[in-house]
Amino acid sequence: VNYLRGDIGIPPGGFPEPLRSKVLQGRGLEPINGERAGLTKRYGEKYITEKDLLSYALYPTVFEEWKDFEEIYGDVERLPTHIFLSPMVVGEEIELDLGPGFSQVVRLVSIGDVSETGTRMCLFEVNGEQTYVGVTDTSVEGAGAVREKAKGPGQVGSPMPGVVVSLKVKAGDKVKEGETVATLSAMKMETSIPATASGTVER
Repeated sequence: VNYLRGDIGIPPGGFPEPLRSKVLQGRGLEPINGERAGLTKRYGEKYITEKDLLSYALYPTVFEEWKDFEEIYGDVERLPTHIFLSPMVVGEEIELDLGPGFSQVVRLVSIGDVSETGTRMCLFEVNGEQTYVGVTDTSVEGAGAVREKAKGPGQVGSPMPGVVVSLKVKAGDKVKEGETVATLSAMKMETSIPATASGTVER
């Protein structure tokens, strides 16, 4: 039954019908491939592979936590395991293998002070070129606000991972829908973040 449900993947050519449908219907089960539509709608079709589908079927909570992590920090698959588990220290240099004939040498130059938003600006050298990256410091989580997701109406979210470089409003200010409330820096570009509705800023 687990095989016909799709617990270990989809065989070439698919499952024999109507055998599969009748077996699952008799056990009150839904086919795993039927969950693809919901996952692709939530995360995007190009981000859901057969491997992801199987991971969700076996460990749905772990899968969702990982996707939430990816949404904030991006694809970290090519990071060496020891770098993913242990942060770099100032002066450390690593080589990232990004594909055949394509690699990058990354060196951590400096780490800035923690900001009110719980992030630090870190200076890296990537193939000799300097670039700043905002990094969340979880060790000071209690001292300031850490990344929070917009989960409902009246909340303002970021359209992409980045660093907030300026706030245009403060608590108590009245704003109109579409008015810029913050500026986000991502991929060497600055993006204005608009208010999603008219009202008063609470925090």
